[in-house]
Amino acid sequence: MVRACEVSGVGRSSHYRWLEHDPDYREAFDLARQETAHRLEAEAYRRAVEGVEKPVGWYMGQPGGYVREYSDKLLIVLLKATMPDKYASRNEAKGQFAHIDFTKLPDEALSRIAGGEHPTSVLASMAARYEPEARALPVASKAVSEADQSE
Repeated sequence: MVRACEVSGVGRSSHYRWLEHDPDYREAFDLARQETAHRLEAEAYRRAVEGVEKPVGWYMGQPGGYVREYSDKLLIVLLKATMPDKYASRNEAKGQFAHIDFTKLPDEALSRIAGGEHPTSVLASMAARYEPEARALPVASKAVSEADQSE
């Protein structure tokens, strides 16, 4: 947006004022943003799926041939955007720490995590202090705890 203002000779404050007070300007700006998003998406698709030819084997300033390169990172981004239920990143806890209520952890554990120790290591060392049958760490709810024990 800063570059667009520079190129057009329009101040940023004018742009924001028009966005707030001029519905026609707001609509035109929203359409321009949508068009930009579609162009970016098309370019990401091209690089990820169709690939880009890159010169290789240079000799005397001329390429000896070309290879087609694909962008795995862009492909992953496209998959996450189009099928988030299947490909979105999951930040959920799994295994024995899945149902921990982190608000009930002792200060010692929180201090160790804040000090840079990996949370999994901290929680594992705490769990090791308890009997295997005992609930080693605080759980979020009784219902979750009972469901875990029945599995």
